[in-house]
Amino acid sequence: MAYRVFISHSTRDRGLVIALANLSSKLGVEASVAEWYLTPGERLDKKVFTEIDQSDCTVVLLTKNGMRSNWIHQEIGYALKSNKPLIPLVEKGISSKELGSLEGKEYIEYDPWQPEEAMMRLSTYAKSLKLKKQEKERTMLVAGAFIALLLLLSGEKR
Repeated sequence: MAYRVFISHSTRDRGLVIALANLSSKLGVEASVAEWYLTPGERLDKKVFTEIDQSDCTVVLLTKNGMRSNWIHQEIGYALKSNKPLIPLVEKGISSKELGSLEGKEYIEYDPWQPEEAMMRLSTYAKSLKLKKQEKERTMLVAGAFIALLLLLSGEKR
């Protein structure tokens, strides 16, 4: 199963979102962006929260635009409540006191004039989460096969 990240962002940061989604794709990570999947008539909060639920982690773009978005703060709260990994990407110049529920948590600093370092750190971390998920899935598969074998062998003894 593909590793999927939900990108929480301000619609004003569309260029950054596209760059991030393209980079994710190159690493075999599927990016989920709410407005890319139109579902007219559906409640927006339900749609966004479903996208977060169906993702393996949430990337939060806390740019100057994003800090003003009530939606981003709701998405952060929902992702934290869901106990999903959260990767904050915080624009240089935003103070830790402005981070709200993310204050005191580690984040990746993003410099809009030199975004390469932040993008590489973010992609490296997302890739490590993907590898951890794959290892866990392999372990579960091996454990399941072992249990099935034990059940099969115990059935033969009867």
